[in-house]
Amino acid sequence: MDNTLFTSRIFPYSVEVIFSKYSNPLALARWWWPHGFTNIFESFNFTQWGKWIFTMIDGTNIYPNEMIFRHIEPNRIVMEHTVMPHFTLEVLLEKIDDKNTKMTWNATFESVEFLSTMKDFLIQKNGENFDRLEEELKNF
Repeated sequence: MDNTLFTSRIFPYSVEVIFSKYSNPLALARWWWPHGFTNIFESFNFTQWGKWIFTMIDGTNIYPNEMIFRHIEPNRIVMEHTVMPHFTLEVLLEKIDDKNTKMTWNATFESVEFLSTMKDFLIQKNGENFDRLEEELKNF
């Protein structure tokens, strides 16, 4: 699809360990932001239809974010970003073997134009999020 960005990485950890880094707001706050950003979590309700409200800050730029968890399973999380830019993020955790998991982010944007303009930036920033997650996983 022209409006979907696919990003993936293989991590040397189990599905359960990686899932725990999404379900725990303290862990999530340590890795869910690319370089140059900080986050302030206002609320985090990790249940189906629960809301996650946070603010990303990049220097003096402030980006309000609100996600609704549409689907939660240990191998699949679906979040809807309800403020601009509108998108749905599907996180897939695929067991490769007892020690490795492939994590894939499928971000489907409402606007094809937004994605075409921001694609390279988003690929880079998603990679930075994955880097931070990898560091967080080392602390498991």
